[in-house]
Amino acid sequence: MRAFAIAALLAMGLGAAIGLVAPPPMDPAPARPLQVTRYAYDRLEAGVTPVAQLPRLGFDLSRGERLSYLAVIEQLMPENSTGFDSLDSGMRVCLEARDRCQGYRFALAGRPGRRAVLVINAGHVAHKSLEGSGAAETAALD
Repeated sequence: MRAFAIAALLAMGLGAAIGLVAPPPMDPAPARPLQVTRYAYDRLEAGVTPVAQLPRLGFDLSRGERLSYLAVIEQLMPENSTGFDSLDSGMRVCLEARDRCQGYRFALAGRPGRRAVLVINAGHVAHKSLEGSGAAETAALD
């Protein structure tokens, strides 16, 4: 009986020592930001494309960069009230309804520094735009 107790203590001590010496588990590598293709961006239609269709086009909202309401305003708000009045009615409603206006930013695959920005309101893409270096040249391809 005594030999069994000593063996059990040795086993527990050895197990604890191995646990103290073993390296900690490695953290998984941080997820890379989702990149979308220009083809997927071109298939989006503001006011038409439903949010439910975005994952099939490659836009995973859970992996896109979520924009704050302030960032959406900075992205879309014209500098004066005349510009606001000329906005698409869907965008005006979106900007007026803070809690229903959501913005997301995605890197464009193969185009460093360029990003697709989507604004979602009432279950549909309300607005899409390109930003970043070369965005004007990229938009001109439309």
